[in-house]
Amino acid sequence: MLAGHHRLDNLVAVMDNNGMQIDGRCCDVVSLGDLAAKWRSFGWEVLEVDGHDVVEICRALDLADGSAGPCMIIAHTVKGKGVSFMENNLDFHGRAPTPEEAEKALRELEGR
Repeated sequence: MLAGHHRLDNLVAVMDNNGMQIDGRCCDVVSLGDLAAKWRSFGWEVLEVDGHDVVEICRALDLADGSAGPCMIIAHTVKGKGVSFMENNLDFHGRAPTPEEAEKALRELEGR
């Protein structure tokens, strides 16, 4: 609220919105509602992007640089994107992969 009130045009934040929390999917534990509307209600400009698209993120950062106040970039992501056994798997929201899982994940990400 303070940032919006004072129109802090040099403040940019990025929120990772993967729809999960430690206890489960946000929609099952506690609905987050319209995040963009919430940030706007506090005086922030809001941009929403595909959090896996680097070009889109860079464009949003460029737009945020010209904002008249604070800017929130909501990056919509998929937890564990690109790794078959991790994607949308809540087990990996609160723990690191084992060395074997990490090796398998790296192989998948490298396309081997």
